[in-house]
Amino acid sequence: MNDSDFSAAKVIYMLPPEDPMYIEALKSKQKSASKPLEFAIERAVDLDPDFNGEWSFRDGRHIWRVHIISPEAHSIGVLFSSFQLNSKSSLFIYSPGGTHVKGGFTSQNNKKFGSFYVGHTPGEEIIVELQTSDPGRKYGELHIGSISHAFLPVFDEKLKGNTGLGESQDCEIDINCSEGDDWQIIKKSVVHITTINLLCTGALVNNTNYDGKPYVLTAEHCISKESQAGSSLFYFGYENSACGELDGKRDKSISGSYLLATGGPSATGVDRPIPDSLRVVDYTLLKLTESPPTDFDVYFAGWDARNTQHDGTVTIHHPNGDAKKISVDFENTVTPSTVPGDLNDYYVESNYYIRQWDLGTTEGGSSGCPLFNNSKRLIGVLSGGLAMCGDSIGYNAESDRVTYSLSGNEDDYFSKISYSWDYAEAWNDKLKAWLDQAGTGQLSIGGLSGRTLDYISDDAVRFSVYPNPSKGVFSLELPEYSGSDVLLEIFNISGYQVFSEEILSTYPLTVSVPELETGIYTLRLTDRSKVFTGTIIIHQ
Repeated sequence: MNDSDFSAAKVIYMLPPEDPMYIEALKSKQKSASKPLEFAIERAVDLDPDFNGEWSFRDGRHIWRVHIISPEAHSIGVLFSSFQLNSKSSLFIYSPGGTHVKGGFTSQNNKKFGSFYVGHTPGEEIIVELQTSDPGRKYGELHIGSISHAFLPVFDEKLKGNTGLGESQDCEIDINCSEGDDWQIIKKSVVHITTINLLCTGALVNNTNYDGKPYVLTAEHCISKESQAGSSLFYFGYENSACGELDGKRDKSISGSYLLATGGPSATGVDRPIPDSLRVVDYTLLKLTESPPTDFDVYFAGWDARNTQHDGTVTIHHPNGDAKKISVDFENTVTPSTVPGDLNDYYVESNYYIRQWDLGTTEGGSSGCPLFNNSKRLIGVLSGGLAMCGDSIGYNAESDRVTYSLSGNEDDYFSKISYSWDYAEAWNDKLKAWLDQAGTGQLSIGGLSGRTLDYISDDAVRFSVYPNPSKGVFSLELPEYSGSDVLLEIFNISGYQVFSEEILSTYPLTVSVPELETGIYTLRLTDRSKVFTGTIIIHQ
């Protein structure tokens, strides 16, 4: 479609410039104790194809456009307050000239809550284009309710076309540096979160059913309302390919989530400041609107909800909207006696206190990031603190990197899972209501690789496994059995096949795998064209 098919006077919608003093005031707010990064402002608009923009017709398709300009924006995101496309329609968002294109979005992107958020496109101008092959020009429902105007260059164009890279402080450490060697599996659980105006971090978390429900745990001060959950974007695998590279890409994302549980003011119905009797805990549990697809290669982090001391901790996060980083504290966890600034909204004793990071730090945008113990289980999410990089003090020839003073790098606070587990009065606001729906009473479980879920087809039928747990010898009973030999495959929680063999025994089928180590395994049985699945716990 050529620009000549449209009238600029009808298509262009220009917002007035924002007050520069207001923008500077927002930038100055970044130095608070809580650590979301406010990078954008929401600007209300009222645009839809029936009353705004212009339609044209070419090659059997009706095409509608509106050209939105928000002066001085580094990038623009779009919130469709109504988005229910029919099967004959698709939508695109792109920069003038077509350098950056998002879409096509179709009816497959329709959400139950009716809205849809599209992440940022670099620059102060975007074109929204709707196409439909319906001869009556019917497209469903579409309405642009607001845009996200970025006043920080998080999604701006950078060298080699990358965006948001290299914006974190100099002492931050890429997850693919040597410090991250032991965390290459668990890193796949960490997600970069954007709302209309904030940047945060979160983590996919496992549940006691080991079924891959797409639960994301983050901080209450990042997302605490259903509207925020619905208009959030979740980026997976946003990391540099090697230590010191600047090639991370935000090319794997899911738009929208459902708010399941929160420990913040919304759980109590009380606005801040909060009375001492109604102090709250900084956590929010979300469920993504769809499960991450296979090529996202995700991991569902295990967790430990016991209120115990941990010998050393690690966090993986997206500071200042940058690609994935790792920070390490070698000291034991402690509970603080005080907290700084705006963290006073939350129970002091609900936090783990990181007095000083030994490697790396956290920044705005790190809020909600997971704190892992040395067993690689999630024990907390970042509320905030005053940690920052110290001064450069030398050079490490072995790692070929600058070293930094630890002075100034202090004071981070992570909301304990042990508090979030059973804190709220309402059952649905307790983490255990979702992460242990089966009521097993477990307070610590391991993680789950998305690869494991790939071996279980949607039409697979569950079968009985007994005894379960087992020491490596167990029986299987199938709902339907043809009497033929069946192929048994066993996968560990990292998704790797550890056993494959045709079973030649009489029914019920008997399996003997005493060589398997203690752990949870997924079983897949193939009987001719039928597929059956189950789970076994091996306890040697």
